[in-house]
Amino acid sequence: MAFPWMRTPWQQLLAAFQSQRLSHAYYFKHAPEYGTAAFAQEFISLLLCRKPGKRACGECKACLLRKANNHPDIIEFKVDDKQSTLGVDEVRRLTRFIHQTANQGGRRVIYLEAMDRMTEQASNAILKMLEEPPEDVVWLLTVQQPERILATLRSRMQWLTISFPKEHSEEQQARALQVLRAIDKQAPFPTLGAKQNALQWIDVSEHVLIDLWKVHAAAPLAQLTFPELYDSYRTVVINGLSSVQPIDQKISELRQLRQLSTQARGLNLAIILQNQWLTWTQADAGDPTT
Repeated sequence: MAFPWMRTPWQQLLAAFQSQRLSHAYYFKHAPEYGTAAFAQEFISLLLCRKPGKRACGECKACLLRKANNHPDIIEFKVDDKQSTLGVDEVRRLTRFIHQTANQGGRRVIYLEAMDRMTEQASNAILKMLEEPPEDVVWLLTVQQPERILATLRSRMQWLTISFPKEHSEEQQARALQVLRAIDKQAPFPTLGAKQNALQWIDVSEHVLIDLWKVHAAAPLAQLTFPELYDSYRTVVINGLSSVQPIDQKISELRQLRQLSTQARGLNLAIILQNQWLTWTQADAGDPTT
């Protein structure tokens, strides 16, 4: 998928779909900036497709209706920043929808965005619908804050866990790029002043090394601390990373240095860290990561 962190939940849904063990309702985090809306739309297409594989075929009548935004067996309610779009009238429309026969003879799909912004009356109405769900109706719901949903409502839906990439400040990302470029001998390591927080640089250095180890091991992008540096990580790995053992040693040294900083007063942590950085490139000129 276009968003690597969506691959695991997609495989989970696909397995349930192919084994005919779909739950009648799924809910997951509302994060359109991370592809949740696109994820939902792709799964809806699969559910409605008449000749599905691992994806919707894109050619059957149902898929053509989807492309034309004219499929009669799907109902969607989306939200904007100003208001929830699910009120009394929408609930009535939903009630009529779930009790009618599928127009295309397949499944019917209900997609609700940010359902935790619904009115209490709407939440109670949906709860009643989910207590006795009609056959061949699949609900997809997104939530901004799951804890705001009624516990009884959550118990009638299956939660999809999505491991979104962690957010970091621009300063942290800049530090990580500085360390990575220095490891790759494209630039010198940062010069740390006495007033700079060396512990922050230790943390960033450790995360960069762990990311390199994970890229070497072909770990999913979502597992990286700084996924935006993936291409740079990959370049370092391709150009000379032949073993993960030296990285393990460097990570251990950083952790020892962090522990030492809590035990020894008056320690010039910045100087020690800079000296340690230099050994990474001076010890083995042929491979900047050993």
